[in-house]
Amino acid sequence: MQRRWLVATGGSLITVACLLGILVVLLPQGATNGFDAAWNTAMAEIRQPWMLAAAHALNRIGGGWVATVLVPVLIGVLMIVLRRWRAAVYAAIAFVASAALVQLLKEIYARARPDDMLVSSDFGSFPSGHAANAATIATVLWIVFPRVWVAVAGILWTVAMALSRTLLSVHWITDTIGGAMVGAGAALVVAAAVLAWASLGWQRPESTGGPLAAEGKAPVSLIRPYRPSDRESLYDVCVKTADAGGDATGLFTDDRLWGDVFAVPYAERHPDLCWVVESADGRTVGYVVATDDTDAFERWFRDEWWPTRAENYPLSGEDPPTRQDGIILYASRRGPARETHARDYPAHLHIDLLPETQGQGLGRRLVETLFEELRRRGVAGLHLGMNPENNGAGAFYERLGMHRLDSDPDTVMYGVRFDGAPFAVPNARPPVDRTACRRR
Repeated sequence: MQRRWLVATGGSLITVACLLGILVVLLPQGATNGFDAAWNTAMAEIRQPWMLAAAHALNRIGGGWVATVLVPVLIGVLMIVLRRWRAAVYAAIAFVASAALVQLLKEIYARARPDDMLVSSDFGSFPSGHAANAATIATVLWIVFPRVWVAVAGILWTVAMALSRTLLSVHWITDTIGGAMVGAGAALVVAAAVLAWASLGWQRPESTGGPLAAEGKAPVSLIRPYRPSDRESLYDVCVKTADAGGDATGLFTDDRLWGDVFAVPYAERHPDLCWVVESADGRTVGYVVATDDTDAFERWFRDEWWPTRAENYPLSGEDPPTRQDGIILYASRRGPARETHARDYPAHLHIDLLPETQGQGLGRRLVETLFEELRRRGVAGLHLGMNPENNGAGAFYERLGMHRLDSDPDTVMYGVRFDGAPFAVPNARPPVDRTACRRR
């Protein structure tokens, strides 16, 4: 979802709606008045009691305090519950912008309503406020939750609202068409203004410049916020990159151990700090997950997450312990105050990308998206540990401005400060057992 497309589409919808207003109101006799009158007559002839009952219900839902206050508040609360407060801000701005634009156009066009209205309404027939509000709701929800079923449900909702207005003869059909275009257009233009800030829809890597890569290259993948439906894909990507960047499938008796330690708990605890890469064919092929408070996360991992998983991963009892035992022991010993770098670099991340995503700048884009959010939250810094054998990862982190921190032979530590403070490189801190972390 690109800002250019949002601006062009939203602006075009609003422009066409304004031109439609000129055609039906400002031109002598109204260029579409015959069509409007014919539609109004047809609606009066097909009215049935059940249709009128549904139309009256939509009249109450789609207007007044229910539409202007209750519905936007409920949508905002839903997004806040899902930890999408910026999306809630976007929704609030979109609703206000849509309502303001509708009222402005009503004042400009001052179109008379049909004479045979079955319900009372306010001044100005063009554009329909009910249709505009329905389209704004549909567009906002699709922008925040870009699913096909959300789009289909939104279209059906908007069409039903538009038809109900003509069934009650409270609007001409062109009023509802113009209202739907204004409502959708306003939501799209506002989305363009806050697209990156609010993490809306799908974000394309800036280097791609379009929906497809250059000729001869693979289709471009998309970066978007994590969704609960991505959970199983996190397990899959994690194990396929767990062996120093290579595929670790089959190394353990249960491949899900990798994800239960290094990926999924972060998405469960901090879904708002998780972004995924979606391929052109809809697969999740990479991710970055993080916490903004390592000690708090490790406490939650120890007290709430791992107790629900530990029984799935018994120790082998072998001597010496197996590599799988090492991961299990590492997970069981996690807790606050164990990572010595957490004081100066309180956040930490895990990032994994399948080989097919290479060369698109997706890793950099994922990390930069996370860094931007951590800076916004006022987090002082971030650290991470990696397998010393994964030389490519080390070079990647250094290109992102990260610096080597005090490390032990089994794990190379990197850190970055967001508050301008100098990098801390301690020389005499207690060693931390990171043997089990040799995976990146």
